[in-house]
Amino acid sequence: MNTKIDFMGIGAARSGSTWLWSVLNQHPEIWMPPIKELHYFDRSIDYPSPSILADDRFINRIYGKEVHNAAFRVLFFRSLGKTILLPKKWGELGWKLRYFLGTYDDKWYFSLFDNKKNATKGEITPAYSILHEEDVKRIKAILPNLKVIYLIRNPYDRAWSAIRYRWSRGNLNIDNLDEVMQKIEDPSQADRSDYLRTIQNWSSSFSSDQFQIYFFDEIIHQPKLLIEKIFTFLNLDSSIQIPNESLSAKVNASKDRQIPDSVKHYLAQKYYPEVEKLIPIVGGYSEGWLRKIKANL
Repeated sequence: MNTKIDFMGIGAARSGSTWLWSVLNQHPEIWMPPIKELHYFDRSIDYPSPSILADDRFINRIYGKEVHNAAFRVLFFRSLGKTILLPKKWGELGWKLRYFLGTYDDKWYFSLFDNKKNATKGEITPAYSILHEEDVKRIKAILPNLKVIYLIRNPYDRAWSAIRYRWSRGNLNIDNLDEVMQKIEDPSQADRSDYLRTIQNWSSSFSSDQFQIYFFDEIIHQPKLLIEKIFTFLNLDSSIQIPNESLSAKVNASKDRQIPDSVKHYLAQKYYPEVEKLIPIVGGYSEGWLRKIKANL
C-alpha cells in the first residue's frame, strides 16, 4: 500500500485534541479525514473505548445486538444524516460511505487517506494513548515513518474536566459522590491518565524524533508557539499564520462546576505519586502540576 499517512494525534481526553484537530485543519498543507476520531486501532472490545468498529463486516454492525454495534448504528445514521442535510458537506459523502460501509482491515484504513491529495495526512484519535504495546508495534510496522503527537494535561484537572463533561451531557449525576468516584476509577477515564504507561508503550517503538509530547498548558498560555512547534515537528511551513481567534478558542469545553473537597483530596492523593514519577521524564509544566496537586492533599 503506497498511501502515505504522516502523523497521528493521541492523548488523554479533555486535553486539547479537538483544539489541535481544528487548528491543524487550517494549515493548507494538511489533510485530515472529516471524522476526527477514526478509532481503528483501538476497536477491540478489550479496550475501554467506543469499539464501534469492533465487527469487521458491515452486515454484523447493522444487525448485531451488542452495545458496540448499537453505538455504530447511532453514529452511522447521525453522521450520514447531517451530511445529506447540509449541502456544503456533500463532498464528504463518498468518504463517509467508505468509512461506515467498508470491511475493516489495514487495506480499508489506508483507503481512507487515498484521496490523491498532495498533502501531509494524519488523524487524531485520543484513545490510541491506551493501546497495548503490541498494537503500537503493529502501527510502527505498517507506518514506519509515522510521527506521533501526544497531548497531556495535569491528570487532576483532566479527571475533573472529564467528570464535568459527562455531567454537562447528562450522562452523570455530579452530586452523587459515589457515582463520581466510580467514574474516576473507570478504565475509560483512568487509563487515559496513565501517562507513564503510554510513554513507555509508544517510545518503545517510536524514537524521540517521531514521538513528541506537548502540554495542554501550552494551549492556554502560548498556543502560537505550540502550533509552530508542531508544524516544525511535522516538517511543515511554521510561518503559516493561524488566526488568533482560532488559537484562543475554547473547543468542546466542559461547563464550570466547583469541585467538592472530598473529590479534590481524592484526586490529589491518586495522582500525586504518578506526577512525581513523571517529572523526570517530561519536565516542563509537570512540576507546576505537582505543586497544585500537593496543595490539595
